[in-house]
Amino acid sequence: MLDYNVDTTVQFKLPEMSSEFNSLAVNDLRKVFVEHVKNVFEKDETLGDPGYVSGPLNFKFSGQKVKLQYVFKCCDENNEEAESFAAYCVRCVKEELEDFGYEVKKIECSAEEADMSWLDWLEDAVFESRDPSPVLNRGANTEMNKKGKAGPER
Repeated sequence: MLDYNVDTTVQFKLPEMSSEFNSLAVNDLRKVFVEHVKNVFEKDETLGDPGYVSGPLNFKFSGQKVKLQYVFKCCDENNEEAESFAAYCVRCVKEELEDFGYEVKKIECSAEEADMSWLDWLEDAVFESRDPSPVLNRGANTEMNKKGKAGPER
């Protein structure tokens, strides 16, 4: 099992607004939409867990369309399974997300193996100090040991 960062994008279509809506009403609707989505994510067992959703939920508005982007982190067998799990988690809350009339149009997921080099460094730092072999082997290949002498000369 490997750790994956899954770049996730959920595309929404907002309900049609009449021409009577002014720009202030549209901004208010956007704020309500953002809060609704955040609340749905927070209530969900997986999407609300900071171990799975890393960083902020980023919203990009363009007319009646909205893109929600975030990084989903998981441990899985391969890229495809990580992407599938991330999309599945969104589908589990799709009905709740659409409660306010916002239609989920598309879920896109792209997984990459997470950079775990920090963990290798940490393990080396922690366990290398416990490894007695460098102390026991100190001087094993010195010229004195090759000649059959051990220890300091007298």
